[in-house]
Amino acid sequence: MGSQTLIERNKNQDYSSQQQVQSSTISVPAVTLSQPHILTVSISRGYIDGTIELNGRVLHYLQDREIRVDLSPHLLRGRNTLKILGDYNPEQASVKVELAAPQSQVSQQMAGNGRLGQIIILEVQ
Repeated sequence: MGSQTLIERNKNQDYSSQQQVQSSTISVPAVTLSQPHILTVSISRGYIDGTIELNGRVLHYLQDREIRVDLSPHLLRGRNTLKILGDYNPEQASVKVELAAPQSQVSQQMAGNGRLGQIIILEVQ
Protein backbone atom coordinates (compact mmCIF):
# COMPACT_ATOMS: atom_id res chain seq x y z
CA MET A 1 0.00 0.00 0.00
CA GLY A 2 1.16 3.49 -0.71
CA SER A 3 0.01 7.04 -0.75
CA GLN A 4 0.33 9.60 -3.50
CA THR A 5 -1.09 13.01 -4.36
CA LEU A 6 -3.53 13.27 -7.22
CA ILE A 7 -4.53 16.50 -8.93
CA GLU A 8 -8.18 15.99 -9.78
CA ARG A 9 -10.14 18.25 -12.11
CA ASN A 10 -13.69 18.76 -10.92
CA LYS A 11 -16.14 18.17 -13.80
CA ASN A 12 -18.56 20.87 -12.62
CA GLN A 13 -16.08 23.61 -11.71
CA ASP A 14 -13.01 24.99 -13.39
CA TYR A 15 -10.36 24.42 -10.73
CA SER A 16 -8.03 21.73 -9.45
CA SER A 17 -7.74 20.47 -5.90
CA GLN A 18 -5.25 18.24 -4.18
CA GLN A 19 -6.55 14.98 -2.82
CA GLN A 20 -4.79 12.26 -0.85
CA VAL A 21 -5.11 8.93 -2.63
CA GLN A 22 -4.50 5.50 -1.10
CA SER A 23 -3.31 2.80 -3.45
CA SER A 24 -2.82 -0.94 -3.30
CA THR A 25 -2.01 -3.74 -5.74
CA ILE A 26 -3.39 -7.26 -5.76
CA SER A 27 -2.84 -10.28 -7.99
CA VAL A 28 -5.89 -11.92 -9.50
CA PRO A 29 -5.56 -15.41 -11.06
CA ALA A 30 -7.27 -15.35 -14.46
CA VAL A 31 -8.97 -18.68 -13.69
CA THR A 32 -11.05 -16.90 -10.99
CA LEU A 33 -12.62 -14.39 -13.40
CA SER A 34 -15.67 -16.61 -13.84
CA GLN A 35 -16.43 -16.02 -10.14
CA PRO A 36 -17.64 -12.74 -8.60
CA HIS A 37 -15.10 -10.06 -7.64
CA ILE A 38 -17.29 -7.77 -5.55
CA LEU A 39 -16.33 -4.17 -4.85
CA THR A 40 -18.28 -2.59 -1.99
CA VAL A 41 -18.12 1.11 -1.13
CA SER A 42 -20.07 2.19 1.95
CA ILE A 43 -20.37 5.18 4.26
CA SER A 44 -21.24 5.06 7.96
CA ARG A 45 -23.67 7.99 7.65
CA GLY A 46 -24.42 10.74 5.18
CA TYR A 47 -23.76 10.37 1.47
CA ILE A 48 -21.06 9.87 -1.17
CA ASP A 49 -20.89 11.63 -4.52
CA GLY A 50 -18.30 10.20 -6.92
CA THR A 51 -17.38 7.54 -9.43
CA ILE A 52 -16.00 4.03 -9.72
CA GLU A 53 -13.75 3.79 -12.79
CA LEU A 54 -11.99 0.78 -14.25
CA ASN A 55 -9.31 1.33 -16.88
CA GLY A 56 -10.56 4.88 -17.48
CA ARG A 57 -14.22 3.92 -17.95
CA VAL A 58 -16.94 4.83 -15.45
CA LEU A 59 -18.58 1.65 -14.15
CA HIS A 60 -20.83 3.19 -11.53
CA TYR A 61 -21.70 6.51 -9.96
CA LEU A 62 -21.50 6.73 -6.18
CA GLN A 63 -24.75 8.22 -4.93
CA ASP A 64 -25.99 5.79 -2.28
CA ARG A 65 -24.83 4.79 1.20
CA GLU A 66 -23.63 1.42 -0.12
CA ILE A 67 -22.71 0.36 -3.63
CA ARG A 68 -21.84 -3.19 -4.72
CA VAL A 69 -20.36 -3.87 -8.14
CA ASP A 70 -19.15 -7.16 -9.64
CA LEU A 71 -15.89 -6.35 -11.42
CA SER A 72 -15.43 -9.81 -13.00
CA PRO A 73 -17.09 -9.06 -16.36
CA HIS A 74 -14.95 -5.94 -16.76
CA LEU A 75 -11.50 -7.25 -15.81
CA LEU A 76 -8.93 -7.94 -18.54
CA ARG A 77 -5.69 -9.91 -18.49
CA GLY A 78 -2.80 -7.73 -17.40
CA ARG A 79 -2.93 -4.50 -15.41
CA ASN A 80 -6.38 -3.10 -14.48
CA THR A 81 -6.62 0.25 -12.70
CA LEU A 82 -9.63 0.70 -10.43
CA LYS A 83 -10.26 4.25 -9.16
CA ILE A 84 -12.82 5.20 -6.53
CA LEU A 85 -12.94 8.99 -6.33
CA GLY A 86 -15.38 11.50 -4.90
CA ASP A 87 -16.61 13.50 -1.94
CA TYR A 88 -18.52 12.44 1.15
CA ASN A 89 -20.49 14.30 3.75
CA PRO A 90 -20.36 14.72 6.68
CA GLU A 91 -16.57 14.84 6.79
CA GLN A 92 -16.58 12.97 10.11
CA ALA A 93 -18.23 9.92 8.51
CA SER A 94 -16.09 6.91 7.66
CA VAL A 95 -15.97 5.37 4.20
CA LYS A 96 -15.06 1.73 3.70
CA VAL A 97 -13.80 0.25 0.42
CA GLU A 98 -13.70 -3.54 0.15
CA LEU A 99 -12.83 -5.86 -2.70
CA ALA A 100 -13.78 -9.48 -2.10
CA ALA A 101 -12.37 -11.90 -4.66
CA PRO A 102 -12.05 -15.70 -4.58
CA GLN A 103 -8.37 -15.71 -3.56
CA SER A 104 -7.83 -12.23 -2.14
CA GLN A 105 -9.46 -9.42 -0.21
CA VAL A 106 -8.66 -5.73 0.21
CA SER A 107 -10.34 -3.59 2.84
CA GLN A 108 -9.52 0.03 3.63
CA GLN A 109 -11.29 2.67 5.66
CA MET A 110 -10.88 6.44 5.57
CA ALA A 111 -12.41 9.40 7.39
CA GLY A 112 -11.91 12.99 8.30
CA ASN A 113 -11.54 15.16 5.20
CA GLY A 114 -14.63 14.59 3.04
CA ARG A 115 -12.56 13.38 0.07
CA LEU A 116 -12.55 9.79 -1.19
CA GLY A 117 -9.50 8.67 -3.14
CA GLN A 118 -8.71 5.00 -3.62
CA ILE A 119 -6.76 3.27 -6.40
CA ILE A 120 -6.55 -0.51 -6.59
CA ILE A 121 -4.34 -2.09 -9.22
CA LEU A 122 -5.55 -5.55 -10.17
CA GLU A 123 -2.90 -7.63 -11.92
CA VAL A 124 -4.78 -10.40 -13.74
CA GLN A 125 -2.39 -13.27 -14.54
